[in-house]
Amino acid sequence: MYQSLGSIHNGKTSHSNGLTILELTGTDRVGLLSEVFAVLAEQQCDVVDAKVWTHNGRIASLIYVKDSNSDTPIEDSQRISTIEARLRNVLKGDNDIRNAKTSVTNAVLHAERRLHQMMYTDRDYQRNPIFKFSSDTPIVTVQNWAERGYSVVNVQCKDRVKLLFDVVCNLTEMEYVVFHATIKTTIDQAYLVIIRYQLCFILFLNLVHMLN
Repeated sequence: MYQSLGSIHNGKTSHSNGLTILELTGTDRVGLLSEVFAVLAEQQCDVVDAKVWTHNGRIASLIYVKDSNSDTPIEDSQRISTIEARLRNVLKGDNDIRNAKTSVTNAVLHAERRLHQMMYTDRDYQRNPIFKFSSDTPIVTVQNWAERGYSVVNVQCKDRVKLLFDVVCNLTEMEYVVFHATIKTTIDQAYLVIIRYQLCFILFLNLVHMLN
C-alpha cells in the first residue's frame, strides 16, 4: 500500500480525457459551491464532475471542467488567470483568515489522494476541533520505542469505509514509513496498531481530526 501511495504521490497517471481540473482550497461557508459554479458558468465552463471535502471550516475541491463552446480543455493562459482570480475572490469571502488557493492542471491524479494532500498542505488540523467529545470520539496514542528505532500508533475509532486508506494517506503526507500494521474490527469499531519510523507531535492532532 505504501508503494502504491508513493507512486500516486510522485507521478501523474494519465491525461484528463479532455478536461481541465481546478484545485480549490478556502474557508467553507453556506452557499460557497453555488457561487463557485456561478463563476464557472459565467466564464463559459461546463462542470463535468466535482470532488469536495470539508473539515474544520475548510474546503478542498477538485472540479473537472471543459469549455462550453468547444467541449475541449481550457488552455488559454489569460483565461485561466481570470478564472483563478475570480474563484480566489469567491473562496476568500469577507472573513477568510487564511489565503484561498486555486490552481489548474490537465493531469489526472488519484482524486482522494490529491484531496488528502490539499487538506494537509492547508493545515486544516491546526484549527480547534468543532466536535464534542463523546463515546464515539477516536482514541489515538503514540508510543516511542527509541531502542528499536520506531514508534507505535494505536488507533481506536468507529469503523467506516476507507478508514485504513485515510490513515495511511495521512501518515504518508507526514513522511512516515509504515513498517507493519495490525487491524481488528468489530461490528462498528476498528482497532489499528501501526508501527512506523519517526515521531512527531502533529501526528496525534491530525489523526484525531481526520478520523472524525
